[in-house]
Amino acid sequence: MKLNGGCECVLKRRSKDISHLEIRPSMKLAVITTILALAMLCILPAIGVETADYWFSQAQKLAMEGSFEKAVASYDKALELDQSNPSIWISKGFALANLGKFNEAADCFDEAISRNASIADAWYYKGLALSVGLGKYEEGIAYLDKALDLNPNHYDAWINRGMALANIGKVDDAITSFDKAIDINPQDPIGWNNKGVVLKDLGRYQEALSCFNKALELNPSYEVAKQNKEQTQQDMRGSYQDNFYELDDMLYRAKQREGSLMN
Repeated sequence: MKLNGGCECVLKRRSKDISHLEIRPSMKLAVITTILALAMLCILPAIGVETADYWFSQAQKLAMEGSFEKAVASYDKALELDQSNPSIWISKGFALANLGKFNEAADCFDEAISRNASIADAWYYKGLALSVGLGKYEEGIAYLDKALDLNPNHYDAWINRGMALANIGKVDDAITSFDKAIDINPQDPIGWNNKGVVLKDLGRYQEALSCFNKALELNPSYEVAKQNKEQTQQDMRGSYQDNFYELDDMLYRAKQREGSLMN
């Protein structure tokens, strides 16, 4: 089954199935939207003036081009001139995460938090690095919870909190997280898809199908939800067949007992 949060990522779940988790936005997988948002906040200095802002803007451009190693070098130049700016630390963390260096990325997010603990996204991205990047789900959840304390309407934090909870088997709490996300943004199909995956794992097939159908209603070309719906339908057919064989076996045994009593 596939859980989603902005881009596709495959993670093993507690069942034998492979669960595809789409993270919003993920560390290694899709940070361009957030980087663009951060770049919009930058005031570009005059070309050739090598200030912290200059190196920061150069790093942002390199990151948007996918040149993450060069971006990290430019972020380091910016930090040599200004270590107090949490946005530089956060952006460097993004670049490191895109290189698969999640421990170093997490350290950068810690640096950002130490400079301004009121930035919800710094806690959120640290939680994402721990849970999605390093598989430390319980530690990641603690940081996601802090992000939600600061911003209860943080849609992405609810989505990824639900993903992390599902991965440690806390399915009821996962459903609650997805419901929170859906309340915040009912027009995003990702929340519906993720809730459907957990319901499917619980054997609540009709409810799961309703969620996948809603996701597809919002986005008819949503391939992940299509695959999840098909898998759920297959599991339903298998479940009904198993129930039929079980009922047939029960009837057979009952007839045997009846026959032995008559003899």
